[in-house]
Amino acid sequence: MINKEHYQIIRQHPAFAHFPVEIFDKIAIEVQFRKIPKGQIIFFSGDRRDRLFLLHRGYVRIEQYDSTDTFSYMDYIKMNSVFPYGGMFFDERYHYTASAVTNVEYFSIPMDLFEDYSKKNVDQLLFITKRLSQILEFQELRLRNVVSASATDRVTQSLSILCMDLCKEQDTLPFPMSMKELAKLGATTRETVNQVLKKLREEGMIDYEHKKLTFKNKEYFMRYFEGS
Repeated sequence: MINKEHYQIIRQHPAFAHFPVEIFDKIAIEVQFRKIPKGQIIFFSGDRRDRLFLLHRGYVRIEQYDSTDTFSYMDYIKMNSVFPYGGMFFDERYHYTASAVTNVEYFSIPMDLFEDYSKKNVDQLLFITKRLSQILEFQELRLRNVVSASATDRVTQSLSILCMDLCKEQDTLPFPMSMKELAKLGATTRETVNQVLKKLREEGMIDYEHKKLTFKNKEYFMRYFEGS
């Protein structure tokens, strides 16, 4: 069950704003509110895709591995985001595993209701299409980063993406970031990440202590990202 405050939060979110009140109320009755601690799994890759999530507080990491566990994809979901949009209307299973990287609060919505009512609402379908296009555009930038020839460039570009996506209104990344995670994002080794971070610290571009990453010169990373 959700309270009146929660009802208004969901109702005003762009992913639900196009539903008529009578339709939204049918969805709201089935919404669940959850609080989970850092490290807890929300769903696993391959689980039945039966719930949609609206992240109210905290941050979530999504990860996907190939069948050999050799290649991986990793990204982060920030507050006020709905996920997953991937597989909407078609897939029966989640594509990736989602876990809390901080303490998290989220709303859980029945996927079948959201999809069924969305199919009957042109404005809602246009919103979903636009959102999928935005996600695709961002992932195309990520792909361009991965295929960059230089491992050093890939690390710096990964930092630029983190800065752009998660630090627009703050200087410090809102959750701990290990060198292992940065290596996954940059498709390189921890040794390369260590070298790049050391150089950026010496140049006064970042601070990085105990997995806490602070951007001291955000303009540098924004320019790097736009020009990469």
